[in-house]
Amino acid sequence: MMTTTVKGLLLAGIACLATGAQAQNITLASGPSGGTWYPLGAAIAKIIEDEIPGTRVSLVNGVTVSNILGTNAGQYDLAMSLSTSNVDAIKAVGENFPQPQENIRGIVGFYSAPYQMAVPADSEIQTVADFAGKVINPGVVGGATDVLTQTIMEMNGVRYEDAARIERLSYSDASMQLKDGHLDVFTGIISVPSGAIAEAALGNGVRMIPVTDETIAKLQEQNEGYISAIIPGGTYNGQDTDVQAVGTNNVLIANADLDPELVEKITRAIVENAGTLHNVNAALSKFGPDTASQGIGAPLHPGAEAYFKAN
Repeated sequence: MMTTTVKGLLLAGIACLATGAQAQNITLASGPSGGTWYPLGAAIAKIIEDEIPGTRVSLVNGVTVSNILGTNAGQYDLAMSLSTSNVDAIKAVGENFPQPQENIRGIVGFYSAPYQMAVPADSEIQTVADFAGKVINPGVVGGATDVLTQTIMEMNGVRYEDAARIERLSYSDASMQLKDGHLDVFTGIISVPSGAIAEAALGNGVRMIPVTDETIAKLQEQNEGYISAIIPGGTYNGQDTDVQAVGTNNVLIANADLDPELVEKITRAIVENAGTLHNVNAALSKFGPDTASQGIGAPLHPGAEAYFKAN
């Protein structure tokens, strides 16, 4: 006859197996340290785990292009991305997307962010054309900032080869280098105000290099997702006047094969906990049910679509 102890152990084992079978492991690709995506990704991961029992979210560092490629290939379930990059990926535009990335789907759109170019306040650099012979940091190879920096420079008659040096620093390291005089140009697609640029400006201040109307028009010819944006005067120490920039939307995407029921729950959890995300970054202050389905640059995942249709 089976003892009570043995029975208890067997029942406990069965319960553990059942719990393991119900667990849902999710991989979320966010962004590099020092940027806004990593803390946002961490907040999203916590919301999912708190709101959807049995989920386990693994957060990994990433950049836009690798996030899209990894999500399309099924390496990531969810990933942070940019609306303009999603458009390029689906249409196979540019060398980063030689094939259409047909397996990415939209979940939510969070906030728009401008492409920012900062130089020391006393720099002789006034326009993008002046980047020749300077030390420039476009960040990680293949990131959206890298791609846009190269594109904007070429539209203004300057190539990477014309720079004194191209650095591949994180936002936090680039901030220190700019502040210490070892970097001439800081670039980034980041929210306003950017903590990294604000930190660099604490010394002698910074100036923001504008994106011209002509450059914005050329970008919009390539990708209708680009928008004109303004960095208000007084955003950073040393920047006294409004500066024109070009912007894009920061969004969450998913692999097309991710379970629709799970995606509907994820979408609900994120949208209905918008207030939690407002505390992550000031740029998220307008995120909510009325904006979450807009400007993603990719078709909605069926699970996300089901949530938005029902609400």
